[in-house]
Amino acid sequence: MNKLESIGSFFRQGIFSYKALFGWLDPKVYILTKIVSPIFQLIFFCSLARFAYGKADVTQWVIGNSILMCYLNTVFGLGGIMAEERNFGTLKLIIATPYNKFVSFIGRSLMHITDGISTVLICIAAGIIVFGADFSKVNVALFAADILIAVFAASGLGMLIGCCGLVIRDMNLLMNTAATTLLALCGTNFPVERLPLFLQKISYCLPLTRSIQAAWMIAEGNRFGAVSQLMLQEALLGILYMLAGYCTLAIMEYLSRKKATLDIF
Repeated sequence: MNKLESIGSFFRQGIFSYKALFGWLDPKVYILTKIVSPIFQLIFFCSLARFAYGKADVTQWVIGNSILMCYLNTVFGLGGIMAEERNFGTLKLIIATPYNKFVSFIGRSLMHITDGISTVLICIAAGIIVFGADFSKVNVALFAADILIAVFAASGLGMLIGCCGLVIRDMNLLMNTAATTLLALCGTNFPVERLPLFLQKISYCLPLTRSIQAAWMIAEGNRFGAVSQLMLQEALLGILYMLAGYCTLAIMEYLSRKKATLDIF
């Protein structure tokens, strides 16, 4: 019973935190930010790809850009958690509590991960409606697993960025830089192979690159055996980002205490 109560408390904490930090948003703002903006970004990049490559079928770009749109939740949502907690004056309470900070951080990430998955699905639906994207060959279960792994890996990056919110006053520059890097280097709108060699290496150190490649292969009718290595590597990359986030959180917590930056707005 105690374990069940702990699990229930873990999930409730994430929901309450999400409502506390983002519940003030007007429904119109939420719809414009989380639904309308991703759809229009998808339409823009897919239209640009259709013009640049001269292809009527833009399913590849619908898939890539739909998965990429999870950065709105994983980078900007998770990346801004600590900064938002500071803005609302609750960060010092989180740091002072004996409860494991990283577990608390993960609990706060659950709603953003769920929201990120919903953003991907909304963009895919928009791609089917607007561009007639072809998903007839897709193994739905495998495709869903790939999306889940992609959002998980991107969440690891978001957590790593979010930990910097303990000592950095303005997170917008860091979050926008990360988002732009994902957009430019993940191979969404042009092949990774066309990048300079050193940027290719950076690309494969980023989340989403392998997930997008795997999603393209699944859309072509490939089964688990063909994409398992890409999906496994992406999952491991997400775990590495999580571990890096855990270590960074400990370092940033120490620095925030030493420099007294918890209450600096």
